[in-house]
Amino acid sequence: MTTTKHDIAQQMSERLAIDPKVAAKSVETILAVISDALVEGEYWELRNFGVFKLKQRAPRLGRNIHTGEDIPVPSYRDVVFKPGKEMLKRVAAASRIARPKSRKQQENSA
Repeated sequence: MTTTKHDIAQQMSERLAIDPKVAAKSVETILAVISDALVEGEYWELRNFGVFKLKQRAPRLGRNIHTGEDIPVPSYRDVVFKPGKEMLKRVAAASRIARPKSRKQQENSA
């Protein structure tokens, strides 16, 4: 299952015993702070979780899959996430890997 901002806010509300609206505003604020830092070219490190940073991608030649024609792809900035050691340990220790259903599959099964 895909986790949304709403799901995170609900869990925060339950774990911290706070109003769901306050939790939702907190999630929005945290994500805005991270986004603003990335826009300014900074990186954002959350200890034991991971690092969000920008990577400058070099210009390259792409290919139109329908015509086979070469198309120049300009340089662009991309956001990358590198998980921290603690995060990697927790994920590695998980009992099994379940492939999440897409929203489309969830709607069809309901």
